[in-house]
Amino acid sequence: MNFPFDITIILIFIAILVIISLIFFFSNNSATKERLKILLERQDIFQKNIVDMLEKGVNKIDDKFEKSSYNQNQNIQFIREKIGLIDKAQENINSLTENVVSLKNILSNTTKRGRFGELILENLVSDQLPKSHYDFQKTLSNNNRVDCVIYSPQSEGMLCIDSKFPRENYEKVSKSTTKQEEVHFLKKFKNDVIKHIEDVSKKYIIPGETSEMALIFIPSESIYLDIFKSFPDISDISQQRKSFIISPTTLWVILSSIENIVRDKRIKDNAGLIQSHLSLLIKEIDRLQYRVKKLDSHFSNAQNDLNEILTTTKKLTNKTQKIIKIDMQE
Repeated sequence: MNFPFDITIILIFIAILVIISLIFFFSNNSATKERLKILLERQDIFQKNIVDMLEKGVNKIDDKFEKSSYNQNQNIQFIREKIGLIDKAQENINSLTENVVSLKNILSNTTKRGRFGELILENLVSDQLPKSHYDFQKTLSNNNRVDCVIYSPQSEGMLCIDSKFPRENYEKVSKSTTKQEEVHFLKKFKNDVIKHIEDVSKKYIIPGETSEMALIFIPSESIYLDIFKSFPDISDISQQRKSFIISPTTLWVILSSIENIVRDKRIKDNAGLIQSHLSLLIKEIDRLQYRVKKLDSHFSNAQNDLNEILTTTKKLTNKTQKIIKIDMQE
């Protein structure tokens, strides 16, 4: 058993005290063997107590070390689990970062951004309306191709929707570092918006072919709100050109209204057919009622016949009993 250095010093000190005590006892001219024997016995007891005390101390140290080692292992396992969760979260963050970068690349490219707006527009329209009431990438009589057209029952012509919206200068506004740059790019963005409204009006409003108005779809609610917040007069310009800017939310409202109109028209167109089917249904119900009454009369006749059979059976039973009694009297 290896003792710590300080315990070894204590033992050496005790040994020195014992030796000094022995010398003291032996230095007396009348020191007896009995005194030496008592001293040795006390020394043995003292040594045993010291050894027991040291062993208990070592055992406590071992227990504490084992407990500390177990706690450390538990902590290490806990840390490993947390590190695993952190690694998984990091993978999710990396994946999300890649998706955000990919979306940013799409929105920074004019062609890809236009296609991105077209996809959102197509999804909204196809989810809301029957297939027979819309077309995508429709070429008009003036050789202009519009992103989407909607055939509404209440409209004299098809409703054209454009989804290619200029936003280059809008992004420059958000990246401006000075107030002067912000004002400059904000003005350019307003000019882009006005020009796009005029272009849509010229391309997609054709008397006798299309509706008297056209829609400009912006696939971003934030840009839509910023336009009307920064340029309140855009509403008047849109009204004059009959080209109205819409967002995904406003488009959904418009599509829901058209869907209700389509449903009402279907019901109206099928009203005659529904009426004829209702007449046939009423006739069948009358026929069923007649047959139920007829069946009820059959049940009534059958019940009467059954009652007559029971009466005859009862009479036969009485006659039989009378015959049996006559045979017994003979």
